[in-house]
Amino acid sequence: MRMKTFVLGLAVSGCALLAQTAHAAVLYGTNFNSPTYSDGVLNVGTDTTTAGQDGWLNTSGGGTNNIAVSNTATNGIVTMTTSGQDVRHPLSGAVTSGSVFLDADFSLSAAQATGDYFIHLGDGGTNNLYARVHAKSATGGFVMGVGTSTGTPTYSASVLNFGTTYHLLVRYDLVSGAANDTGAMYINPTTADGSGDTPYSTMTNIGTDATSIAGVYLRQGSAGNAATVSLVDNIVVTAVPEPASLAVFAGAAACLGLRRRRA
Repeated sequence: MRMKTFVLGLAVSGCALLAQTAHAAVLYGTNFNSPTYSDGVLNVGTDTTTAGQDGWLNTSGGGTNNIAVSNTATNGIVTMTTSGQDVRHPLSGAVTSGSVFLDADFSLSAAQATGDYFIHLGDGGTNNLYARVHAKSATGGFVMGVGTSTGTPTYSASVLNFGTTYHLLVRYDLVSGAANDTGAMYINPTTADGSGDTPYSTMTNIGTDATSIAGVYLRQGSAGNAATVSLVDNIVVTAVPEPASLAVFAGAAACLGLRRRRA
């Protein structure tokens, strides 16, 4: 079961948060299980517009070391190594203000000294990438950092363990103005939005701020820098406030649907 029960609790508390916050919406959620998924690559194509399993799109590198999902019958997970395909999934609406929350379970089996990012948000295309979650090796394990866009973030000093499944929560705040977006990263938070927890690290403002967030991405970084990701699971992207294109009840319906899939 690993983190399934923990994340189900977060999903329930997240639904309560949505009920209390009239302008919140779940924009995408997946646990990589059947019947939505079957064992195999998420997208076999080389172009960037043809949808694969559950609508996953090739971002770059299609045809080389394609990202795959496995064990879908009982507990589907995605694994990633280095140097190959990157993929993305569109959100159900574009976010241009407020905060976006990215939840996921993950486990690393190796990391490298320079570090690289492996999961992030973006504008739905192939170039504008935000809330980049980096990992690099450290004595006794690995450390992580998160940045608004391009560049090297400030890494936490708190060392995490290889082979342990963690729950990741990243908050990206779209702030009016240039080079001033904010956010934070939490590891195993006890609250759905991290409000009752101490951040594992705060977001480093680097590169260009987001003007729109409309996709969630999985990335296999360069061979000399990237971590080996043995597990990604239970991805959920939520926005507060709700994008103008979405109705409040759509968020509630999506949340309830997510709870049914995780049950």
